[in-house]
Amino acid sequence: MTGTDDETAEYRCLWDGSEDGWVVITSGIGLGTIFNTGTRMALLIEDNALYARVIELMRTHGRPFLDHFPRQPYRTRTRAILDP
Repeated sequence: MTGTDDETAEYRCLWDGSEDGWVVITSGIGLGTIFNTGTRMALLIEDNALYARVIELMRTHGRPFLDHFPRQPYRTRTRAILDP
């Protein structure tokens, strides 16, 4: 199993490394905000069940969960992590 299904397939880039910079910003309210540190934009998933599944998959695949917004792009894989 690849960790995706039909509903989550379009969001695979959030955890598979094909697009850099995706993290989850946690605040103690809700599950967190899906955020791209390169574009500095949040991703809104309006379906609550799908949103919860995507967050779960990001955690399962080791995407960063941060308690703050990084000032610089947060790079993963072979690039250095640039965070305050």
